Parts: sequence; C-alpha cells; structure tokens
Amino acid sequence: MSIAAPANSDCTQKLFGAPCLDFGRRQADSDLPGYPVVWSSYKHTFSGDFDSLPGDVSSDKFNLFAPVLPLNFNDSHVFAFLQYKATKYNTTGPENAVMLPEDTLSEINLPIVFLHDSPDNWLWGAMVMPSYAGSSSSSDNFTFSAAVGAGYSWSSNLTLFAGVYYSEDYGDDFVIPGVAFVWRPAPRWEVSLLGPIGGVSYSVNERMTLSLYGHYNSPTWYVKADGSGPDRNVSMSSLDLGLKAEWNLNSMLWGYVAGGYAVAQELDVENTDNSEIQKSDIDPSPFVEVGLDLRF
Repeated sequence: MSIAAPANSDCTQKLFGAPCLDFGRRQADSDLPGYPVVWSSYKHTFSGDFDSLPGDVSSDKFNLFAPVLPLNFNDSHVFAFLQYKATKYNTTGPENAVMLPEDTLSEINLPIVFLHDSPDNWLWGAMVMPSYAGSSSSSDNFTFSAAVGAGYSWSSNLTLFAGVYYSEDYGDDFVIPGVAFVWRPAPRWEVSLLGPIGGVSYSVNERMTLSLYGHYNSPTWYVKADGSGPDRNVSMSSLDLGLKAEWNLNSMLWGYVAGGYAVAQELDVENTDNSEIQKSDIDPSPFVEVGLDLRF
C-alpha cells in the first residue's frame, strides 16, 4: 500500500476542495507521505538564561493552520488560509526587568494565495497576507506582507523555486529574495529547503517517517504600555534544530513528536519610533513539540 499523494490522473478537480496539481507530483514509488495542508501543534521551550538581562525565559506555543476557501479554475487556483498562534512567555528575575508581557501574545495570519499550474513543468503565483500580532486589540497590531514566486520541475526527483518576499512590519519595510528546492534522491528519502524550514526526511516504513530539520522563527508583536514598559514592538527570534518522528494514525491523519534545541535566540524590544530599548541574546535551550497533520 502506498500513502504517497495520488497521481494527477486519479484526481477529480472540483470548484471547492484540494487542487489537482501536475507540478511536483511525487514519484509513483515514493514512500513519503503528502504535504501537510492542515495542522495543529503545541511546543514547550525550556528555560534559557538571558545574556545581558537578569533571569531566564521559557515559553509555551500553540499553532493552528487550516484552509478556509480553496477554489479551482482549471489550471488556476485560489486559496485562503487561516493561521492562529498563541505564545506565552514565562520569565524569572527581578520584577519588570524584562519587557516581555505577562499576557498571551496572539498572532493571526490570513494568507491569500494564487497559483497557476502550467502544463510545461512550471508553477507560478503570488501571495498577500494581512496579519494581526499583539497582546491586545489596537490598530497598531496589523501588518501586511506579500510574495511572488515560481517553481520549475527539473525532473521527477527535483523541483526548484525562486521568489521575492516583502513585509511591512511596524514601520519597517523588509524585502528579501529567496531560492528553495525539494530533492528526492530515492523513494525513502527527501531533502528540502523551503524557507524558513529545511531538513532531511526518511521513510522508515509505510506508517513512520523520521526527519532532521531546522526552522527559523522571528515573530514580532505590538504590545501596549503596561507595568513592564511603554508601547513597544517585541521580537523573539530563534533557530530550532530538531528530530521529528511521525506516525500515520488513520488515512491522511498523522501525529508527530519532536524535540531538539533552540539556538541563536534573541530578544529585541523597540519603541514605536523603532529605537532599541532592550536587547539580549538567550542561551540555547531544549524544546519538545507534539502535533497533528492532515497530509494530502
């Protein structure tokens, strides 16, 4: 039995629902599962000491991602997704020494994606994404980002991507070009770089996959004045290096556990004029994560 994504000839295109994409379809003999389209996860990062501030910090994070409006028009496809993230930081040390809020920090992203699946091995598209990120309701919590890109299916084993990403975050404009790839050198193996995530996956058997991965995170929230500080933008960046084990629970439903170390962690707090008011590296700290995926 194969749990790989079905060949395009077996897919019936509907106006609403998962698209039938010719681009980048898996090899018929691939043992790897399809890509996650719906997922939820919980992650706990254990305490890491601040380098230039007193005390340490740990965190708990919840993440939910799901499509809300998939539309298909022959070779063109429009998707709207909804992503919700909730993050709670816990600090130790003198009261109000760290400007992380005690409240849960929420993030809501609404990416709207257009894709055109060309019959000549090309895929191209664009994305716009309004977002909300903060600890309370305010017009200053809203940001905007966009991207354009294209992919080329070099062979049945290798797909290449390139694009440009733009973000307008709290008065700062950010533009970065990028390249990405997915390479499947053998039915049981996959090597990928799909920023901000990269890794190597191996299919142990039909129902279990192991992955070594790296995931860079750099969220920013607008926080209104409270007992810890004035109106401010709080950024917390890190690179997660981990090992993930996934199991097929039922049909397209997969569960996973992961663990590893968060490195290159940094807290950066700026006021609303983008002037730095607090900054500190954070020592590497272990993390654990559990989650559920629907893979297509």
